Amino acid sequence: MLTLIRRWLAHYDAWCERMGFVPENRRCCAPVRYDEDDARHPAQRAARTRACQSVKKDTSGAADR
Repeated sequence: MLTLIRRWLAHYDAWCERMGFVPENRRCCAPVRYDEDDARHPAQRAARTRACQSVKKDTSGAADR
């Protein structure tokens, strides 16, 4: 059963690629759902932004001394 599902999924992926339904061709207005461990996930982006801002504050405060 699992083999059948994998074969069908591979066939579906190939069909999507032939039709041009790949991430590179998606419209900018289409919503995208990323996995939580993906760097493009909004929560991951927010965490990186906060980390960068805190590092900038730490280095700017050290320069004042």
